[in-house]
Amino acid sequence: MSITARDMTGGDTGALGRLPMLAPPLAALLYPFALEGFHTSVARIAEGALGLSWLGAAMCLALAFAVPLIAMLAAMSLSGIDRPTAAQLRAKRMALLAVAAPTLFTFLGVVLYMLHDPVPDTWLWVACWAIALALLLQSDNDAPARVAVRLVPVPLRVAHGVSALALVMIFLALHIANHLMFPAGAETYDAVMKVFRHVYRTDILQPLVVALFLFQIGTGLFFAWRLTAAPTDRFRTFQIASGVYLAFYVLGHMDSVFIFARTYLGIDTGWGFATGAPTGLVKDPWNIRLVPHYWLGAFFVLAHLAAGARAVMMAHGVSKVFADRFMVGGAIVAGIVATVIMLGMCGMRVQFI
Repeated sequence: MSITARDMTGGDTGALGRLPMLAPPLAALLYPFALEGFHTSVARIAEGALGLSWLGAAMCLALAFAVPLIAMLAAMSLSGIDRPTAAQLRAKRMALLAVAAPTLFTFLGVVLYMLHDPVPDTWLWVACWAIALALLLQSDNDAPARVAVRLVPVPLRVAHGVSALALVMIFLALHIANHLMFPAGAETYDAVMKVFRHVYRTDILQPLVVALFLFQIGTGLFFAWRLTAAPTDRFRTFQIASGVYLAFYVLGHMDSVFIFARTYLGIDTGWGFATGAPTGLVKDPWNIRLVPHYWLGAFFVLAHLAAGARAVMMAHGVSKVFADRFMVGGAIVAGIVATVIMLGMCGMRVQFI
């Protein structure tokens, strides 16, 4: 079923008709306050105020995770419009950017910390998303968007997939397996990490891994820009959104590891760095942003691979029904893996007797 611009706005091109389009940037603007609310509730729990404080902490953390979900659902709805208006096309791209809000907020915080910027990162964050909202409000929601739909070059798409497979084989499989050791404790995690680092931290492979990631980021954002010019189904929109998240996540992660940790702080990026020691991820007002950031990073990297596998399957004649189910199953597995990793990072321990 095709969707027109009028279907999405209900015939109202004013502010009321734009509410569904405004939801993602507005949710992203409020994201830091959900994290602050969580920290306030946790501080009260630490002081002995139970009951509603537990409920408040759960609700605030759920709201933080709801931001990328709201943005994802909005992007999926907007991606189904055959002839979007200029406002709807801009709203779709803003929604995809809002999916990456947790990792963008973390990236911003690290950069501003290194720059010794006196302006709190929350203020700058709110200002940027307020500008995005203003741009969306002044966009034309009557005339169709003037955009040329251009296909993604097949050789570049193949190169993107091959480089992703190379990253899985020489880095990601080992890195995720290492992270699954978090529930086993610091000793086991660090022991496994030292073994795996002999593979991907060699003088040859480490620069290759960085180059492959940069290629993934560049090609991925190029694909996202081109693909959003045309209507897409919900599965493809999920693939695009997860790719946008990963592009900023990988950039931020490389900045945190190579520049912030190794150069600025002069420390190793082991157990203590990942878990926010000694305070931890949950109790620290800054570190709490790492919980959605890391969980979504682990989830999207696996779910994005499943989405890519879906596209490859259908290109080779596999039925859409099977390919769709494969992707959904992959996303469920990704969620389980991300949850195990995050519980371990937040303090859950599994002991083998």
